[in-house]
Amino acid sequence: MVEPISQEHFSTLKRTVVLPNALRLAYIEMGDPNGVPILLLHGFTDSARSWSLAAPYLAPGFRVVAADLRGHGNSDQPEGCYTIPELANDVRFLIVALNLAPCHVVGHSLGGRLVQALAERWPHLVRKIVLMSTSAALRERQGWLWENIQMLSDPIDPESAFIREWCSGAGLIDVDFLAHARRESAALPSRIWHSIYYEQLAYDPSPLLQDISAATLILRGEKDTIATEEHQVQMKDAIAGAELISLPGHGHNIHWEAPEKVAHLILTFLDRP
Repeated sequence: MVEPISQEHFSTLKRTVVLPNALRLAYIEMGDPNGVPILLLHGFTDSARSWSLAAPYLAPGFRVVAADLRGHGNSDQPEGCYTIPELANDVRFLIVALNLAPCHVVGHSLGGRLVQALAERWPHLVRKIVLMSTSAALRERQGWLWENIQMLSDPIDPESAFIREWCSGAGLIDVDFLAHARRESAALPSRIWHSIYYEQLAYDPSPLLQDISAATLILRGEKDTIATEEHQVQMKDAIAGAELISLPGHGHNIHWEAPEKVAHLILTFLDRP
């Protein structure tokens, strides 16, 4: 029986490491320190907390590490430098600094884009990869998310209609977790919201998908309107041997809506020869 972890206790697990590029990244670690490492990368404006519901199900037998990406959570928030390659390079440094290589890497949304970049550029650092609710498509200067980000200014209200909608799901989600998630997303300076989205307008990751040699699982919620089915199929077709699983009734934040189910799918994939 896996015991859920309280959000308050999860906060006490944060550690920090200074990378070779002088950036300080925060992360949490749980599970078996001698187990095969699983690195978890969160989505846009989230933090390591994004994995607090699912990580306890992944921890038995594995060394589980969840990072706060550059600009997020308790990590440094430098001016500029929020491109996908730069964020992925931070992850590369983190893997080396924590002696995780080679590790399984699981990424949600923005984190999934970083997993792609990592597997393409530094394949020796990864074992298997899981791409959750993510895509290799260019961002667009239109739509609900773009319009709301354009209007953001500091301070951001964690109880605003936009943040409440942003930190939500297609199904029921633990209310204490959501309260923490809203506060952390709203604490992200508007300049970082703008920078990360803007950088993705000019970054097309699709041509490099063919360079991914790691065994790949693609997970999505069928109700996800951000990483669409079309995007998922494009990734599956471009990555040799990739497997695609869609979860009926779930949306973009599948690991919040169904943490045990998502963890089971990940573990089944990782256990496969």
